[in-house]
Amino acid sequence: MLKSTLLSARFLLPFVGLTALFAACGDSSETPNEPGDASSSSSGSGGSGGSGGTGGEGGVKPPTPPGPDAEWGTGSEVGSLEGGVWTPGHDENGLVNADSWALVPSGQWIEVNGTRLDALDAEVKEKVPGWNDYGSGDWNAVTIAWNAPAFDPEGSRAWWVASGGHADSSNNGIYRFDAFRMAYSIEHLPSDTTLWSDAYKSASTFSSCPESSAAYDAAVAAGTLQEENDWFYDEVFWDRQPTARHTYSGVVYVPKTNELVMAVRRLWRYSRDEGKWVYKRLPALEWQNKLGEESLAVYDEYKDQLLVASCGSNGPWSNTFDMNTSNWTGEGTSWNGWDWNGAADARFGDQVAIFKVPEDPATGQYAAKGLYQLFDVKERKVVKSGTVQYADGLSAVDFPVGDSAGMVYIPPLDRYWVAARTKEGKLGWFELNPTTEPWTLRPLVHDGTLPTLDGSTLVRRRILWMPKLDALVFLGSGTKNIMVYRF
Repeated sequence: MLKSTLLSARFLLPFVGLTALFAACGDSSETPNEPGDASSSSSGSGGSGGSGGTGGEGGVKPPTPPGPDAEWGTGSEVGSLEGGVWTPGHDENGLVNADSWALVPSGQWIEVNGTRLDALDAEVKEKVPGWNDYGSGDWNAVTIAWNAPAFDPEGSRAWWVASGGHADSSNNGIYRFDAFRMAYSIEHLPSDTTLWSDAYKSASTFSSCPESSAAYDAAVAAGTLQEENDWFYDEVFWDRQPTARHTYSGVVYVPKTNELVMAVRRLWRYSRDEGKWVYKRLPALEWQNKLGEESLAVYDEYKDQLLVASCGSNGPWSNTFDMNTSNWTGEGTSWNGWDWNGAADARFGDQVAIFKVPEDPATGQYAAKGLYQLFDVKERKVVKSGTVQYADGLSAVDFPVGDSAGMVYIPPLDRYWVAARTKEGKLGWFELNPTTEPWTLRPLVHDGTLPTLDGSTLVRRRILWMPKLDALVFLGSGTKNIMVYRF
């Protein structure tokens, strides 16, 4: 039975020594990796449709197909379509057959049977005996606790990376969705929780590990702390992997090096080729108020750099990380600042649209006004910006104060679809038209069933345009199937 999915409140970490934040923890007989290692190096067999590690230490090696060269299977199994639910037919390699995909009608949202993330629970527990998620939200929290997946449009796949955090989930594994398989699999197993101290298991936040915090404080006191690959509160003491955390929109896939890069709390790099975490770096030795909450990261493939801005209770901060030199360049982003705190974003080609959903002006002087910008990654500049206008009876008063809206660009329509919380506390759907001046926001009417999330309206980057499928994919909460919308 699943535990409550009530999300915990986010909080601001103090700016002083970290040991004082946590109760003292019991000793462990396990010897952690040296500070230079972001993870232990052992690996083993893994998840369905791929491979993973043993005891939370390993990952995928080599990368698992389908990937960029994926295509539909050619088998005879068609599956079925009943009502608005499609059960895919797969070939012997686990790929969805082309004839099965042909069953899916266009112009409506269709549920894909057998695609719940929590179906991986038994496999994780088999591969990591004794593993447990000590959070309140289980697999739902991996997807809805202020988290968003990394996305590879060319590879038609996405990853939930160490998602969860605070009291919501302690699950720091990596889980991959492959569209040509219409299936989740384990990319990298979570940490072995049987090694954890009782104090960490019962902590009020799993984003911070007390033993790692103590090691950080000791390095600070000794004057030996390094920005790179050293101790910090955001790693599990017993295997040096990142703790589960709210990832916001701060995780990206880097095709050049086949890495997943997480820019939240610290910058972490996961090598898919090696199947392990290989690098971690503070934003600075004076890390306070930097790279904390509400991260929004964009990868620039032309300069091989990661553009990052964060905000939330830590306040605005922005910088650029150079993947070649492994250094922060000091260059900020155009979406840095309170006006963009919790904004939705959608990338298509070189352009990233960033939109802060409006809020009822009656909620106060800081109510969001509905600002948008279109940022060109190659040119490194904003090419369009403004404040939305409204149509079809919609206005700013229809929106409550909130964050974590999601949006996606749909090339066949030349429109953005936006999913955001309404004043009724439900997930509302809207169309954002970029062909007008200024851009126009209006209600969006769908036929049939609309995607929803269990007890949440935190959408962020979970609405994905899959160019090779000519379709949208909506990655639901952990206890719900994904949904697709063909064009």
